[in-house]
Amino acid sequence: MNLGLKEMWRQKRKFSLIFVITLLIVLLSTLITGLADGLAYDNGATLRELDIETFQLADDADGQLTRSFIELPTPDALTPLGVKSMTLVHGTKKQDATLFTLPKDSTIGPELDLAVGDVLVDPSFLGDVEIGDTVRDFASGYAFTIVGTTDGRYSHAPVIWATQDTWEAFQTASGQPAYVSAWLGKADTSLAAMTKQDVVESVPGYTAEQGTFTMMRGFLLFIGAFILTAFFYMLTLQKLPELGILKAIGIRPRVIGTALVIQVMATVLTASLLATVLTGFTGTFVPDAIPFRFDLGNVLAYGAVMAVLSLIGTLLPLWKLRRLDAADALGGIGQ
Repeated sequence: MNLGLKEMWRQKRKFSLIFVITLLIVLLSTLITGLADGLAYDNGATLRELDIETFQLADDADGQLTRSFIELPTPDALTPLGVKSMTLVHGTKKQDATLFTLPKDSTIGPELDLAVGDVLVDPSFLGDVEIGDTVRDFASGYAFTIVGTTDGRYSHAPVIWATQDTWEAFQTASGQPAYVSAWLGKADTSLAAMTKQDVVESVPGYTAEQGTFTMMRGFLLFIGAFILTAFFYMLTLQKLPELGILKAIGIRPRVIGTALVIQVMATVLTASLLATVLTGFTGTFVPDAIPFRFDLGNVLAYGAVMAVLSLIGTLLPLWKLRRLDAADALGGIGQ
């Protein structure tokens, strides 16, 4: 161990360059992880905040709330949830939103002490409209009055919350058949029971979006480990004469190999820890418009993957060290 750390100290310029490059690769990976986690949370934030774990949807809905149509009435043991995507109009301005409804006395979601037609909106919905304004559904013309705000996002669009009474009045005014999107709670029914996470992952675009980010992070980690392997392999080639001397005076190959592994791990782990700190610091000043979320567990997990890949990459320079012959190295053969 001392051999590897002493060499790093005496060759500060070389190892500093390797460290900086490793840090930048790991930092890019952790920043992408923060963005991916932010988008994942933003995609189904409203669902994640509901104090319930079991959703019951129509069998043919494929887990999507906006495709689920369940006839009334709702069993007493379950709570009805209405969900509908819509375009709301205020003057000449149009804005997409998703309507969520629960019974007024429900404790599963936000407090909904609202009159019929009143809604709470996500703060991102405000801008062209203000509290007290009335917006209309573009398709049916039904009017909603904004009376307050509450955080809520679904499929990257703001959520507006209303009571079940408003949901029924909206359906009547728009000429739609009476239905709800899901029953919340555990009970024996003919519907498809799903967990909250399953419903979140069924939000349109969620799987494709997260799959893209996972592929990007995977390639970054693989490229980073490959570059680190190349650096240490070249360093090993450059110091073959010195390593030959060490073998000639009786230093075992295992000691030399351990020094190499220590150098790789010290570089990767230090870079990963610093990247984690920098990512957490970045999350404090990222604008609210960018869905960035710092999840320490996910960031550390990708740092650990980078460490494992780098450790596997040390097999190449270790193989070179194992084949090293002291006499050949001292004579310059094989360099």
